[in-house]
Amino acid sequence: MPAHSGALPGWPGTAADTDGLRLSCGSVLDYRSAEQLLQSHADLWLTPLTGVDPKTYAGVWPDVLDQADRVLRARLGEDTGDGDETLHSLAMMLEMASRNAAEGNLYQATVPLAYCETLAQRL
Repeated sequence: MPAHSGALPGWPGTAADTDGLRLSCGSVLDYRSAEQLLQSHADLWLTPLTGVDPKTYAGVWPDVLDQADRVLRARLGEDTGDGDETLHSLAMMLEMASRNAAEGNLYQATVPLAYCETLAQRL
Protein backbone atom coordinates (compact mmCIF):
# COMPACT_ATOMS: atom_id res chain seq x y z
CA MET A 1 0.00 0.00 0.00
CA PRO A 2 1.44 3.40 -0.94
CA ALA A 3 2.56 5.58 1.94
CA HIS A 4 1.57 8.82 0.21
CA SER A 5 -1.14 9.89 -2.18
CA GLY A 6 1.60 10.89 -4.62
CA ALA A 7 2.17 7.17 -5.17
CA LEU A 8 -1.35 6.90 -6.58
CA PRO A 9 -1.16 9.18 -9.64
CA GLY A 10 -3.70 7.18 -11.64
CA TRP A 11 -6.38 7.22 -8.95
CA PRO A 12 -8.79 10.13 -9.57
CA GLY A 13 -9.53 10.48 -5.86
CA THR A 14 -6.07 11.96 -5.27
CA ALA A 15 -6.76 15.07 -7.33
CA ALA A 16 -7.43 18.39 -5.65
CA ASP A 17 -10.98 19.62 -5.45
CA THR A 18 -12.19 22.59 -7.50
CA ASP A 19 -10.93 25.05 -4.87
CA GLY A 20 -7.45 23.55 -4.97
CA LEU A 21 -7.71 22.16 -1.44
CA ARG A 22 -4.95 19.73 -0.55
CA LEU A 23 -4.80 17.85 2.72
CA SER A 24 -1.78 16.70 4.64
CA CYS A 25 -0.41 13.22 4.16
CA GLY A 26 -2.68 10.60 5.67
CA SER A 27 -5.93 12.38 4.82
CA VAL A 28 -7.97 10.89 2.00
CA LEU A 29 -10.94 12.51 0.33
CA ASP A 30 -12.45 11.48 -2.96
CA TYR A 31 -13.42 14.45 -5.10
CA ARG A 32 -15.08 12.47 -7.87
CA SER A 33 -18.72 13.19 -8.67
CA ALA A 34 -21.41 10.82 -7.41
CA GLU A 35 -21.81 9.50 -10.95
CA GLN A 36 -18.08 8.77 -11.20
CA LEU A 37 -18.13 6.99 -7.84
CA LEU A 38 -21.16 4.93 -8.85
CA GLN A 39 -19.57 3.99 -12.17
CA SER A 40 -16.42 2.94 -10.34
CA HIS A 41 -18.47 0.63 -8.10
CA ALA A 42 -20.22 -0.79 -11.15
CA ASP A 43 -16.92 -1.45 -12.89
CA LEU A 44 -15.15 -2.94 -9.87
CA TRP A 45 -17.75 -5.24 -8.34
CA LEU A 46 -21.44 -4.44 -8.91
CA THR A 47 -21.70 -5.49 -12.57
CA PRO A 48 -19.46 -8.56 -12.17
CA LEU A 49 -21.49 -9.70 -9.14
CA THR A 50 -25.02 -8.99 -10.41
CA GLY A 51 -24.70 -8.74 -14.18
CA VAL A 52 -26.46 -5.37 -14.07
CA ASP A 53 -24.83 -2.97 -16.53
CA PRO A 54 -25.50 0.77 -16.02
CA LYS A 55 -25.59 1.22 -19.82
CA THR A 56 -28.73 -0.91 -19.93
CA TYR A 57 -30.44 1.70 -17.75
CA ALA A 58 -28.87 4.71 -19.51
CA GLY A 59 -26.91 5.51 -16.34
CA VAL A 60 -30.08 6.16 -14.32
CA TRP A 61 -28.51 5.12 -11.03
CA PRO A 62 -31.68 4.61 -8.97
CA ASP A 63 -32.81 2.09 -11.61
CA VAL A 64 -29.38 0.44 -11.78
CA LEU A 65 -29.16 0.00 -8.02
CA ASP A 66 -32.77 -1.17 -7.75
CA GLN A 67 -32.20 -3.87 -10.36
CA ALA A 68 -28.88 -4.93 -8.81
CA ASP A 69 -30.63 -5.21 -5.44
CA ARG A 70 -33.38 -7.35 -6.99
CA VAL A 71 -30.87 -9.63 -8.72
CA LEU A 72 -28.83 -10.16 -5.57
CA ARG A 73 -31.90 -10.82 -3.42
CA ALA A 74 -33.22 -13.31 -5.99
CA ARG A 75 -29.84 -15.01 -5.91
CA LEU A 76 -30.04 -15.30 -2.14
CA GLY A 77 -33.61 -16.54 -2.17
CA GLU A 78 -36.36 -15.83 0.29
CA ASP A 79 -34.70 -17.29 3.39
CA THR A 80 -32.19 -14.76 4.67
CA GLY A 81 -31.12 -17.14 7.44
CA ASP A 82 -29.30 -19.52 5.11
CA GLY A 83 -26.46 -19.09 2.69
CA ASP A 84 -23.38 -16.96 2.45
CA GLU A 85 -23.08 -14.44 5.29
CA THR A 86 -20.99 -12.09 3.14
CA LEU A 87 -23.64 -12.03 0.40
CA HIS A 88 -26.36 -11.33 2.96
CA SER A 89 -24.36 -8.43 4.39
CA LEU A 90 -23.71 -7.13 0.90
CA ALA A 91 -27.40 -7.38 0.04
CA MET A 92 -28.36 -5.40 3.13
CA MET A 93 -25.98 -2.56 2.22
CA LEU A 94 -26.99 -2.64 -1.45
CA GLU A 95 -30.64 -2.28 -0.43
CA MET A 96 -29.70 0.78 1.61
CA ALA A 97 -27.83 2.28 -1.36
CA SER A 98 -30.81 1.59 -3.61
CA ARG A 99 -33.17 3.39 -1.20
CA ASN A 100 -30.83 6.39 -0.95
CA ALA A 101 -30.61 6.65 -4.73
CA ALA A 102 -34.40 6.33 -5.08
CA GLU A 103 -34.74 9.26 -2.66
CA GLY A 104 -32.50 11.31 -4.96
CA ASN A 105 -29.35 11.27 -2.84
CA LEU A 106 -26.68 9.68 -5.02
CA TYR A 107 -23.80 10.75 -2.78
CA GLN A 108 -25.45 9.08 0.20
CA ALA A 109 -25.87 5.94 -1.92
CA THR A 110 -22.10 5.77 -2.35
CA VAL A 111 -21.55 5.28 1.40
CA PRO A 112 -23.09 1.79 1.72
CA LEU A 113 -21.59 0.92 -1.67
CA ALA A 114 -18.13 1.53 -0.21
CA TYR A 115 -18.92 -1.12 2.40
CA CYS A 116 -20.19 -3.38 -0.37
CA GLU A 117 -16.91 -2.99 -2.23
CA THR A 118 -15.02 -4.16 0.85
CA LEU A 119 -17.38 -7.10 1.33
CA ALA A 120 -17.21 -8.07 -2.35
CA GLN A 121 -13.46 -8.57 -1.99
CA ARG A 122 -14.23 -11.55 0.29
CA LEU A 123 -16.12 -13.37 -2.45
